[in-house]
Amino acid sequence: MDTKRLLIVDDHPVFRAGLKQVVIGVGGFEVVAEADTGESALMQIRHLGPDIVMLDLAMPGMDGLEVMEHLSEEDNMPMIIVVTSYDDKAYLDRAFELGARAFVIKDSAVTDLVDCLEAVCNGGIYISPSLGRNKPLLPKIDHSAASALEQLTPTERHVLVNLAQFKTSKHIAKELGMSYRTVQNHRSHICSKLGLKGSHQLMCFAAEYAHLLL
Repeated sequence: MDTKRLLIVDDHPVFRAGLKQVVIGVGGFEVVAEADTGESALMQIRHLGPDIVMLDLAMPGMDGLEVMEHLSEEDNMPMIIVVTSYDDKAYLDRAFELGARAFVIKDSAVTDLVDCLEAVCNGGIYISPSLGRNKPLLPKIDHSAASALEQLTPTERHVLVNLAQFKTSKHIAKELGMSYRTVQNHRSHICSKLGLKGSHQLMCFAAEYAHLLL
């Protein structure tokens, strides 16, 4: 595996140091910089072009979600691993809607990060097991995934394929020549047809099954 260049963003220096030690211990990663504010993170992302950004949500000034909102409007968005204290589905869904690849709870970050980095670098997504509360990330689908996908319109299928490539709604709108609101409506319809709840379940489904549409 090629060495991945990584930026750590958190306003607590002790926690940043702990994350850095975990990353170094995994191997195959180079921590190219650290940032303690959202503004600094954006500047360094644009200047250094890291492959992966470990991003806290709660920071003074520009928070992590605002950083992701800015990045979602740009090309070549890095892989975002949210590392946060927020154990909240609303933050989880918003992060995945904005293009996050992973959502890790700080309390379990030391034990979760190895599996998280492996999943993200292999094109998957990761959510801390504690957020699942021992429930599956995807609901049971009575019929096969292929049959479930047959419910989708051609446009919805295109949207799902783009989601599997970790494109944000804004990027998909540009790619397919439609408005952002239209893409959001398609996402909602896909969730309704497949019995999915929230952006994190939609991304899990896309990552696992969108290859059936290719």
